[in-house]
Amino acid sequence: MVVQLIRTGRSIAAGLRSDPDQRIVAALALLVATLGLVPIALAPADVVIYAGVSTGTPTLYSYTIAIAVAFVLVMMHTRRRFVRALLLWVPFLGWLALFAAFHWDASLRTVSGLLHFCLAAIVFAVGATAERADRRHSVLLWAFAAVAWLQLFAITAAVLGFPLRRVSGQQALDVLGRATGLTSHPGELAKLLFFCGLCALTLPQRTVRERWVAWTTLGVVLIGVSLTQSRTVLAAVVSMILIFMLLELMTGRWQKKYFVVVGLTGVLGVASLPWLIERFMTDPGGGSRQHLLAVAADAIRAHPWAGVGPNSYVAVVGASDPLTASGVPVHNVLLLSAAEVGIVGALLLWLPFVGTATAAIRAVFRTRTSELAPRVLVSALPALVLVGMTGWGLMQGPYFLMLALVAGYFHARTRFSAVATGNGRD
Repeated sequence: MVVQLIRTGRSIAAGLRSDPDQRIVAALALLVATLGLVPIALAPADVVIYAGVSTGTPTLYSYTIAIAVAFVLVMMHTRRRFVRALLLWVPFLGWLALFAAFHWDASLRTVSGLLHFCLAAIVFAVGATAERADRRHSVLLWAFAAVAWLQLFAITAAVLGFPLRRVSGQQALDVLGRATGLTSHPGELAKLLFFCGLCALTLPQRTVRERWVAWTTLGVVLIGVSLTQSRTVLAAVVSMILIFMLLELMTGRWQKKYFVVVGLTGVLGVASLPWLIERFMTDPGGGSRQHLLAVAADAIRAHPWAGVGPNSYVAVVGASDPLTASGVPVHNVLLLSAAEVGIVGALLLWLPFVGTATAAIRAVFRTRTSELAPRVLVSALPALVLVGMTGWGLMQGPYFLMLALVAGYFHARTRFSAVATGNGRD
């Protein structure tokens, strides 16, 4: 067995040396691993604690290095494709450059926010570019599946009394009894598992083994989300699965095996009822969300064009609102983005994602593509809107980068489906 592992390792090393596509795919897997398992801050040693889309000062993370590696490899081998994917972000990047030069302050907090948004643009283009190299093996999808299993392992270890990551301080009391896995909050783990579920639905199922891995991974995602006790993400995952099944039925691709998935989803939904009822009874209105929405609306009215600056919502708006100052921004990504970069800036920020969604909808309902990725993405759209409209975590740290990576990857795969049906250019 050891000899076989050595031979396999040598084969992989030889492939990485000789095949540019394998190097790009390896960088893609490294990026998923650093985002989903070890998003570790490397420098500076003392990270400024700040409740924003990014840290209070520019910070080097493990995934920052992975992004740099992927960027270099992509630029070395498929520069033109990368630039074409990045064009979707040019209007927003231009908007950032304009107000960074003439309006927003030059604080480390603002610079950190600017870098965060620029990294998202790069990650989107990396995902879109690397998809071609990954089209045969779908390594990104399998990497997210592996992340789901490893997070379940971390949850199990914590239940057995051997947590792989400890949550300390006041936050430990807030998350008591809820799974966090390798993350620092149940909500973070739930969003990560949502992306894992989206990828699990897209996994290739060419063999019986692949089929079993795909469906058991989806089961792992459902179990993990249920253990986080995240109401919104549980509803999002269930809706994504049910809409996907409905699309399969409408397009004549329904298979008997889907009954198992529907049954599993129903069983876990019922199993989640006790904590769902308890959480709705203790917090029926979602806390202070209405107050936060009103505060955000006032901030947008006061700064409709430039906003308060990237990553500056809590610092600026918190000066006049104690709840925001305590580290609680508005729980709505559209309002948060509009408050930070202005109304036009927010529209430009979400333009690449809207373009990806539009292309997927067109592929599913107009060209009737046989490609799985557009159908899964369309199934996930209501869920993404639900998560985005009820929280702000999709704009934060590695989770916004995950969203950009998956969006870019699915954007390219949707374009490929259009090419396959004679309705586009790869």
